[in-house]
Amino acid sequence: MKTTLHNVNYPTKVAAAKSSHQSIVQIYPLDLNRGPVALEEGRFVLGRSSECHLPICDDAVSRNHAEIWKTDRGIVLIDLDSTNGVLVNGEQVVKRTLKSGDCIQLGSHVFRFLADDDLETQYHATVYSMMTRDGLTNAYNKRYLQETLEREVARCRRHDRPIAVIMMDVDHFKSVNDRFGHAIGDFVLREISKRLQSVIRQDDVLARFGGEEFAIVLVEANAEDAALIAETCRKEIAKSPLSSPAGDINLTVSLGVVSPEAKDLGTASELLHDADQRLYEAKHGGRNRTVF
Repeated sequence: MKTTLHNVNYPTKVAAAKSSHQSIVQIYPLDLNRGPVALEEGRFVLGRSSECHLPICDDAVSRNHAEIWKTDRGIVLIDLDSTNGVLVNGEQVVKRTLKSGDCIQLGSHVFRFLADDDLETQYHATVYSMMTRDGLTNAYNKRYLQETLEREVARCRRHDRPIAVIMMDVDHFKSVNDRFGHAIGDFVLREISKRLQSVIRQDDVLARFGGEEFAIVLVEANAEDAALIAETCRKEIAKSPLSSPAGDINLTVSLGVVSPEAKDLGTASELLHDADQRLYEAKHGGRNRTVF
């Protein structure tokens, strides 16, 4: 699938990072005003303290949370006995030699490590990804979903092709945050996204719609296809616990599905609204179910 994003003004704060050839850039929460932060020689500390080289305003981040060192063997990230730990590419680590493109999570903040001679190209590729992908789950973001759905609705109406939309919500997700904290809640969302991406079709579009809610656009899917994919997604989440740093967590999802014929297609907004209404019915009907 391709998309065209209009009026994207890429930040130009790249020059400071060029000389060192290593930097980190915040990809979640989305902050296009903060360009890449160059990693200087010696110790580079990340944490909540204003005295850190990279202060992070997040209650889930320790005052001195982690440090990065440039060594002869590469760039090394070390957890400084933080309260909530450090994740690299979704895996909790104490010490890790970083590779270009690695995602580092401290609390609810996610950064990407960039290292190469062609740092500027990498940075702009990262910014484009930030404009289309949710930095936490790597699913597409809501903006991309809406643009894609509008385009696909027009195409399906023009060529008399079916289309379906699934809205999905993680059941009792608030209790996960309340019991384990937001860092584990973020881990759960990322793992759910991975499971969903493993079972949907290649041309389908999975997006994080907001909070713990996901949406899937099923291109050229009839009602039977949509029902099968939705139930496959539901069973994939429920089949086994998610192994988190806090232990195994059992979760389920509720889903609402719409799959109108081309002649009955409304607007993209109407499709999302109708799918959301069926999701509401699924949650109030007992959860861990799909309403078609």
